[in-house]
Amino acid sequence: MSHVLRCRFPTLGRGYSDDIPTTESVVAVPAKQQHHPPPVPIRRWPESPSPATGGTEVHRRWNLATLPHLTLELVGVTAFDSGLGVHLTLTADGRPALMARRETRPLTDARDDSAQWSYLDVWIGADRLAVADPCRIRPDVRAEDGGVCIYRTEPHYWIPLPPPTPSLTITAEWHRVGLEPVAATLNLSPRPRS
Repeated sequence: MSHVLRCRFPTLGRGYSDDIPTTESVVAVPAKQQHHPPPVPIRRWPESPSPATGGTEVHRRWNLATLPHLTLELVGVTAFDSGLGVHLTLTADGRPALMARRETRPLTDARDDSAQWSYLDVWIGADRLAVADPCRIRPDVRAEDGGVCIYRTEPHYWIPLPPPTPSLTITAEWHRVGLEPVAATLNLSPRPRS
């Protein structure tokens, strides 16, 4: 007698899925060898602000992606005794800005069947990546300048990794506005304040 072992596969920015990717196959396991591993919790960095004062800058501004009408930048990484503060900025104009404004609009109309919402998906980690929930200290900028739509968001992430953390990997995407996955591994070292 065989049993089917179902696996859960990570989906980008959405937790885990029971869907089997087309490149994977189902494994048949004899009943007496069936093993039930403990459930693996979804690793996530919850929304939380960095400490208001202190810290040491360990990485400066870094361009993560430059596309027509869209830029994603690392503003900086600051190390604290209890973790790392990561600050990103996404700036868009034209079509990506229009899409970002639509994707982040308040969903208040119950009759709006097209009500969807999305935001920049970010994964951060030192040894393995985890979904990072943003803390938006400043509201997003949604404006029009001379007929051109502009969108800017400045998410902050609190990563409670114990020091020292020699490197940090950041992966980001926002498919609905045209930002396909980008990744960077940053070497972290204390930098004098300028």
